Order: sequence, then structure tokens, then C-alpha cells
Amino acid sequence: MSSNTTLVQPPPPLSPTMTVSTQPQPPTTTPQHCQEYQQKEKDKYTVIDLEKNDTLNREEIVIHYPDYDEEATIQAHQHDPYRTTTTSSTKTGNGCFCILTRLRRFRRKHRELLAEFMGTLILVLLVNGVSAEQILDVANKSWFTGACGNGMAVLFAISVCGHISGAHLNPAITLIFWIFGAFPRRKVPVYMAVQMVGAFTGSAILYSIIQPAINQYDGGTRVVLGDHATASIFATYPPVYVGIPTSIASEVVGTALLALLVLTTSHPTNQPFQSMQGCIIAMGVTSIITSIGYTSGFSLNPARDIGPRVFTAVAGWGMEVFTALDYYALVPMLAPFLGAIIGGVVYSIFIDHNHDDDL
Repeated sequence: MSSNTTLVQPPPPLSPTMTVSTQPQPPTTTPQHCQEYQQKEKDKYTVIDLEKNDTLNREEIVIHYPDYDEEATIQAHQHDPYRTTTTSSTKTGNGCFCILTRLRRFRRKHRELLAEFMGTLILVLLVNGVSAEQILDVANKSWFTGACGNGMAVLFAISVCGHISGAHLNPAITLIFWIFGAFPRRKVPVYMAVQMVGAFTGSAILYSIIQPAINQYDGGTRVVLGDHATASIFATYPPVYVGIPTSIASEVVGTALLALLVLTTSHPTNQPFQSMQGCIIAMGVTSIITSIGYTSGFSLNPARDIGPRVFTAVAGWGMEVFTALDYYALVPMLAPFLGAIIGGVVYSIFIDHNHDDDL
């Protein structure tokens, strides 16, 4: 061995409890640097944006706040700016908070559809409730009372969901907003679907409330036509002396007038009626029902008839609800669409002046 060779002592052996850290040590930071980092992390989750509301045809400032698990992630970063993962218990919280977080996300994504569903549910629940009062002899029958009850139900539903979904509440109205307005085509089928589901649900809720009264009236035997018929509480049926052509004319003319009123009061220059559109439409529905509604049962709304009619078919009245009176069910299902289109055409020709400058 050479005299100038230096002996190097080997490292001591690792003990069973000793661990070697391979994680890089974070550089030293100043408090100001940490605060800036934390603020950037917050900005990743809280977003202020200008979004287009296609339903109401306007731009809205929308603030997206962090959800519960996002807040937990932010708090973890505040504790350790260089931490990139969170424990499962911190991220998810307990089961209740997880459910609430998912519901908030779902509501944020589908708030227009949820509002339209709730508005149609309320409308059908109250409208059919008025029909039940008239049919079950709870009070003295009065056509005007029923018309006023329907108008107030419309106002109630518009007040609940109008600022979110536009309160179409009616597939025929959704159709004309697409044809003659700026309503997106991609939203038309989903709006119509949630309106049908909302009408079905409203009928089911009403039935659960008034079932004892129905049993008292018809003796537990569900009848579509006759002296103790109760199917007309939920869907519309014309008087026996009214033929199909007369019923079609009634639905077409009534829905055309409704569509004309909706489009006219939607115009921003039609003041003061545009600012009180809900009240005007409610009074218009009352006027239409009082005047010509008795000839067809005043559906004016395919969802108001289809959803409850399907419910009665599965709740004990049977398929006769579709076949009675020479398949009269097709009239309130289809005639309002034709009437709404005619009302939109009349509005475009005689009233609308938005595009006069382009001529």
C-alpha cells in the first residue's frame, strides 16, 4: 500500500428504524412569498366570469365559488405551499358534505332545467287542484273561479322560476321561443322533457293529497267518462256535445292568443307590460279560459295534458284516457303547437318591428 493513500471510513450501517428521505427539501421562502402563493391557489378555484344566459338572452356576471373539497384543498396548500396531495379524509370530508357537494355541482350545471321542472310541477299541481275542487263538489262550481285559479297558478309558477329558466312551462312556448326568438335549438328537447316530467310529478303529488276525496266521490272505481268521472281532474276532456273539430279550433285559437301575448310582452320596448309580464300573462290565461276554454277543457299546454294523462293511465284509470272520445287525447297534445306557431306568425307580421331597419 502506498504511503500517500488515504483510508476512507465506510458509512455506518442503517438501523431498522432509520429511513432515508429522497424528497427534495423546499427552498427557504419569505412570508411574503407564501402569501402570494396562497393567493394564487385561491384564484385557481374562485372564478369571476361573464357568461351568456341563452334562456334570458342576456349576459350575466357569474362567480364560481369553490366547493367543500376544493376549500379543503386550498386550506391544505395554505398549511404547506409545496404539498401536492391531500389525505382522503381532508379531501372528501364526511358523507353528508360529499352529498351536498355533488348536489351543488349538479344544480350549478343544470339550474335552468331544475327551475323549469319545479315551475311546471307547481303549475300542474295548482291547476289540477283547482280542477279537483270543481269536479269533486268541494265548493259551488263556477267556471270563472276555475279560470281565476288557473291564472293565479300561472303567476305562482312564473314567480318561482322565471328569473332562472325564463318560465316557459309549456312546450308550445318553448317552440316559438326557438322559431321566433333566440332560444338555442339544443335546449328545446331537454326543456320539453323536463316540462313533461314536472307535470307528471305534480300530478302524482296532487293525487297523494286528494286520493281520499276521489275515493269518496267515485267509490274507489276510477272512471274516465260518466257521472262520477274523475280523470278530468288531471287531463282535459271536452263536453260530450262538443265535436273534435270544435275542440281543435278552441285549442288552436286559445294557444295562438297566448303565444301572441307572451311574445308581445317579451319585447323590451313594450312598457310597462314587459316589466310586469308575469301578471299580464296570468290575466291573459284567465281571459282565454273564461272566454273559450269550456269548449275543449282549456289545455293550451301539451305538458299540462300529456304528463297528467300518462299518470292517470298508470294510476288506475287505464288506457281509456288515451282512447276515449275517438282518441281526443291527440287534440291537447298536438293542437297547441299549431296554435303557438300561428300566434308567432301573427306577431311577426303585425307586431314585431325588430328587423325593420334591415329592410
